[in-house]
Amino acid sequence: MAPNYSLHAIPVYWILALLPHAYAVSYMKKANNGKWNNANPRGTGETNKRAVPAAVQAKFERMEASHANSMENAPFFIGAILAGNQAGLSSDTMNTAAGLFLALRVLYLFAYANIARTRYSYVRSLLWALSMAVLIRLYWAAGDKLIA
Repeated sequence: MAPNYSLHAIPVYWILALLPHAYAVSYMKKANNGKWNNANPRGTGETNKRAVPAAVQAKFERMEASHANSMENAPFFIGAILAGNQAGLSSDTMNTAAGLFLALRVLYLFAYANIARTRYSYVRSLLWALSMAVLIRLYWAAGDKLIA
C-alpha cells in the first residue's frame, strides 16, 4: 500500500493560499517606491490606489482576491481530506485528489493574478470549478464508502 500524503496537502495548501497576499504586498510596495503601511495594511489600500497606475492597483486587487478565495475554500478542502481519510479511501485516491486539487489551485492562482481581461477570465472560473469538482468527488466517494 502506498503512503498516504493527503494530510500533508493541508499545510501545503495553507502556504499556497498565503503566497498571493505576500506577492501582492511585495508587488505594491515595489510599485509604490517601497511604501507599505504594515501597521495598517487594510487601510493602506486607498493611499496606494492614488499612488500607483490603475493596472498595478487592479493586479494587486486580483492577487488579494485570490488570497481571499483560497482562505474561503480552505474549510471545504480540509473537510474533504478529513472525510476521505475518515472513510478509509485508498492512499492512491487520497494522494491523487490532493495532488490534483493543489495543481489546479496553482493554475487558478496564476490565472487570477495574470488574467486582466474579462474574455479570458472564464479560464480562471473553469479552473476553480474543476478544483471544486475534485473535492465534491472526494466527499461523494467518502460518503459512498461509509454507507456501503
